[in-house]
Amino acid sequence: MIAPRQAASVLLAACVLLLGGCATRGPLLEPSSRAVELDATPFFPQARYECGPAALATMLGASRVAVTPEELEKRVYLPGRRGSLQIEMQAAPRAYARLSYRIAPELAAIVAELDAGRPVLVLHNYGLPFWPRWHYAVVVGHDGNKDRLILRSGKTRRQVLSARNFMRAWDNGGRWALVVLQPGELPTAPDNRRYLESAAAFEGVASAQDAWRSFDAAARQWPEDPVAWIGRGTASYRSGALPRAIEDYRVALRLDATQVAARNNLAVALLEAGCVAEARRQIEQIDTTALAERMRTEVLDTRRQIESRPADAGTPAAACGGATQ
Repeated sequence: MIAPRQAASVLLAACVLLLGGCATRGPLLEPSSRAVELDATPFFPQARYECGPAALATMLGASRVAVTPEELEKRVYLPGRRGSLQIEMQAAPRAYARLSYRIAPELAAIVAELDAGRPVLVLHNYGLPFWPRWHYAVVVGHDGNKDRLILRSGKTRRQVLSARNFMRAWDNGGRWALVVLQPGELPTAPDNRRYLESAAAFEGVASAQDAWRSFDAAARQWPEDPVAWIGRGTASYRSGALPRAIEDYRVALRLDATQVAARNNLAVALLEAGCVAEARRQIEQIDTTALAERMRTEVLDTRRQIESRPADAGTPAAACGGATQ
């Protein structure tokens, strides 16, 4: 067992190593003639242990959502942990018609979002590996000439940190950072997989129109990605725009004919449009033997619905199409 005085010495030595290891290195931010500070970003001083709700209210306020930390507390604050987990922080904006998007774990990604007018939520760890002290803060500015960042943090409306101190705490926190997006808005340097995952999670609670805006932005940004078109087609289907949904699913299949979800959804939309024969032609192209159980159940259910309907009656052949193989 280490004596108290020895333990204090060990702790002090660890702190010296942690805080002084990179003191001789150069600046981390690119020198620039333009410093950026998002002064209009709201500020909510945190209550004890409740930096998560305060930081998230700041982010949502910057995205034109009027909400208080007290309202968010029940969504993200875990009393037993005296804090908020990242999964709750990512999920909560969806209840306010906003997407949350994890940005790349690079300082340049934070700077790019600030330059685009978006504050960035970060998770810091001001403790030690064996004694973490987690903290959420919102980055609202950068100044490359002074190599510093500006944050809304805790009870401080304008906290100024050197880029090196910021990075030390961000590194210790795993470089977790996100932005809050309005439906149809893309981050500065979007990654299609991460964005589509965010849009898919958002679609589960969003209105059909908001979901469509999100996937429409994806389809415009990545027109060769079939998943973006499937998402847009599903949002169109939810809103009752069957012709638009049918066309989106056909685009997805032209890009990748192996997309079973697109073909099944196309068959469903065709069936609702009265195109029974074309719906049957599409569903019969799916081999269910190699499908996962959930997908196979959906395809078999679609097939049963089609088989229970009479042949097309009154629907012009041209309206049903048939170009998708």
